[in-house]
Amino acid sequence: MAIRFYFPGQGAQYENMGMDFYESFDSYKKLQEEVALVADLPLLEILKDPDALSETENAQLAIFSMSFGIAKLLSEEGIFADEVMGISLGEYAALAYSGAVRQLDTVKMLKKRSYFMSLAAKEKEGFLAAVSFLEESLVEEAVSTTENVYVSNYNAPNQLVVGGDAQKKEEILSKLKEKGAKKVTFLSVSGAFHTKYMEKAALYYGEYLKNIKFFPPEIPVYANVKGNLYERGDDFRKLLSDHVDHPVRLSSILSSMEKKEEDLHVVLGPGKAMASILKQNKVPGEVVLVSSVEQFKEAVRRVKER
Repeated sequence: MAIRFYFPGQGAQYENMGMDFYESFDSYKKLQEEVALVADLPLLEILKDPDALSETENAQLAIFSMSFGIAKLLSEEGIFADEVMGISLGEYAALAYSGAVRQLDTVKMLKKRSYFMSLAAKEKEGFLAAVSFLEESLVEEAVSTTENVYVSNYNAPNQLVVGGDAQKKEEILSKLKEKGAKKVTFLSVSGAFHTKYMEKAALYYGEYLKNIKFFPPEIPVYANVKGNLYERGDDFRKLLSDHVDHPVRLSSILSSMEKKEEDLHVVLGPGKAMASILKQNKVPGEVVLVSSVEQFKEAVRRVKER
């Protein structure tokens, strides 16, 4: 049996998320205070303000601090992951958990990453839209004939995310429907993340990463850009800067995993998107969501019973 931890990406945040952990566990509270101090953010105030929480620079650090905090609580219970994966910014929690980068360096990285991405989003108005129930090749055909629109996420064989120039929303919507898309959902995000609209952010971020020290991961970590595991000799700085303006390849990651029916997939932090993606990719095993203290206690019980 393998235990895998999954860390969510931006868009999963919600008002007051993680406050029950904050009030119940001193170690979780301490982590939130450390993140707030290093990032110079009033994290508790942000969690109580949905408008502030929706801003890229706040959302990324809030989601990281919650999901990573829960992973640390599981460690205190003697529960450890055999492999880890994150969606978009969730990859940073996965890397920190694996020991590939120091915890506080991760906070500094996300502070810069979100800042550069936010600047790029303000410079070029963009969009993201989830395309459901349409084959990957047909989505790619629609995108290839639409200027300044790109695939940003390969979530499942029939679930992709596209994004780009906000002026192209109606055009790409029409083309996707012509191809047979049953559902196209425009996402509530501030920019066309993981597309060429983030090129400038990726460039600036790549320069910043030259100051960060990385270490060999202590457990396997999946890289969004590669669609597979980080390997010895990989350039972490290039992969993470490319991560900003290149598509996320979750379906490739999930197909590359060695999976068994007895595996346990633990989704840490806000949202249910990762559980849905696991289901769409027909990944065998049990999925456990942990976004509340009640769910945390139930997850600990179920793991220890195995």
